[in-house]
Amino acid sequence: MTLCPPLRRLQAEHARWLAALGRAGGSAGGDRLLALWEGEIQPHCRREEEVLLPELAARVPEADAVIVFTLGDHLALRRLARQLRAAPACDRPACAERLARRLVEHLAFEERTLFPALQERLGCGRLAALAAELAPDPIEPRPVQAGSGGG
Repeated sequence: MTLCPPLRRLQAEHARWLAALGRAGGSAGGDRLLALWEGEIQPHCRREEEVLLPELAARVPEADAVIVFTLGDHLALRRLARQLRAAPACDRPACAERLARRLVEHLAFEERTLFPALQERLGCGRLAALAAELAPDPIEPRPVQAGSGGG
């Protein structure tokens, strides 16, 4: 299935994050992952929760498995980010690995299941009308780039 432009933009964000995860190794990896989470991924999740999921819930039951799984996964990602933020230095690599692994799984779920469901139920026209609400806020903080020396 070819995705509508607003969903392709979200898919491009996913690809950028996956590339950043590949570069976020070493002792500073947890810091870079948290910066990526706080600067881009968490706001992306909020936009999905505030814009896309209510639109989907207007067309399917709120207890639909896609909606419930998406929200549950967002909660799990938030929990893992909190654990990483609070972890002592010796536990940070394992915490970062758990968050990164769950994030990769979640992005695959969105592209395989959520995005096609949104396109099928909402249609490209409605998704295009929502595009401005889905765009990142220009004042949202941007994460520290992997390999930028900040650490």
